[in-house]
Amino acid sequence: MPDKNRKWNCVPLVATMLALLLLAAVAITAKSLGFVLNVTASMPGIVYRLGNGERGSVTAFCSPIQHPSLGRGSCPDGSLPLIKRVAGVAGDVVTATDAGVEINGRLCPQSRPLDLDSQGKTLPHLRGVFVLKDDEVWVAGENENSFDSRYFGPVKPK
Repeated sequence: MPDKNRKWNCVPLVATMLALLLLAAVAITAKSLGFVLNVTASMPGIVYRLGNGERGSVTAFCSPIQHPSLGRGSCPDGSLPLIKRVAGVAGDVVTATDAGVEINGRLCPQSRPLDLDSQGKTLPHLRGVFVLKDDEVWVAGENENSFDSRYFGPVKPK
């Protein structure tokens, strides 16, 4: 009789192990298909499929500058990778001013840079004209308080 009880006591452990194995398999498959999980408020969705750096696609990258608002994650500096929409691609002329960001002469909506982030921390002020190179994109968040290229410039998509 004790052997029978011991067998039943292992069921929760085996079920938990199988669930974790299944979750790991799903996560690995999703990552290999280009899906990422968004854990910040800068994009409205939770799961995104990454593009290949084309205009309008979503890209993930490590911020080229450090900022206290970035969470902890897998980037070389220990920060969380950012997920943003590609607004400018190779050959585009991007002008960053106090009024906002223009790409090829068209003002991007909600692109006026802010002085402070949502935590009251000072944001850098990037100004100038940038001609995007073959391996560069200009990224923009989905809302006006997103930490995006208007603060750090062009990035190289993953």
